[in-house]
Amino acid sequence: MAFNTAYGVSLDRNNLNHSHSPDVNRYLGGANRDTDSHPYVKGYFYVFFGFPLDLFPAAAGDQTGFITADQALVYTLSAAEGYTPPGDRQLKTEDIMGQGGVDASFITGQTIDRNFSLQFRDYWGAPIFRIHRQWTQYLNPYFGGVTGVSGGSLFAPHEYKGTCMVIQTKPVTKLNAADWNAGDIIKVDYFDGVFPITDLKSAYDSNITDNGVARPTVQYRFDGFPLDETNPDVIAKAVDILRTVRYDAGNSSPAIYEELVNSGLTGQLNYIFE
Repeated sequence: MAFNTAYGVSLDRNNLNHSHSPDVNRYLGGANRDTDSHPYVKGYFYVFFGFPLDLFPAAAGDQTGFITADQALVYTLSAAEGYTPPGDRQLKTEDIMGQGGVDASFITGQTIDRNFSLQFRDYWGAPIFRIHRQWTQYLNPYFGGVTGVSGGSLFAPHEYKGTCMVIQTKPVTKLNAADWNAGDIIKVDYFDGVFPITDLKSAYDSNITDNGVARPTVQYRFDGFPLDETNPDVIAKAVDILRTVRYDAGNSSPAIYEELVNSGLTGQLNYIFE
């Protein structure tokens, strides 16, 4: 790669001692580095829920007074401030001892942590609290049973389980949503069979010495093991989902992501790989 100065002098950095990939001495400097040499920068992520439509109506008129699936999707997307992924998967092993204390280890199974959590910033009216109360009250806290599913409950998983995709990207901003591409994405976690196990209360304490913002943390359970960015189909679907978000740089609204162009995405994430 050649760089020209104002005096027309060409500096060919390909001949300098700065390679494209990380050096064995872990040195990462130099102007000739490519994306492979850039450290993993955390903190840029997007959260998309597919809510169970038995608890979150698709339209406002379906169940009066309920938060709709689209409203819940927009609020959780714009209010998520922190993501804690599941714990590391661990392989279970058993050691077989040979003569003289010479051991060998063999895989016998695995242990999977099926929990993740999200920290939110809540707003006036406590929509984050209301979304998760609406979700967890599938099991009525006063009666200890299911009472509020429209059309009568079957106590079936589809009535209370949803989906969630967490997409972590490079520190980039797209003013045109169509510009998102696979190279912008560094990690994806797609969870199926998701539901919250936290009915929020503790984050809404009050003290005259603390006028801080309410930041509730919600823990979720999921089924199986999450699909991730090692699956090309997951990356392709993550790009499609990111392209549904419109970032409006000229809007002064306090919500960063004000609108999902494709409202039909809500509730459909559990079918995205069909």
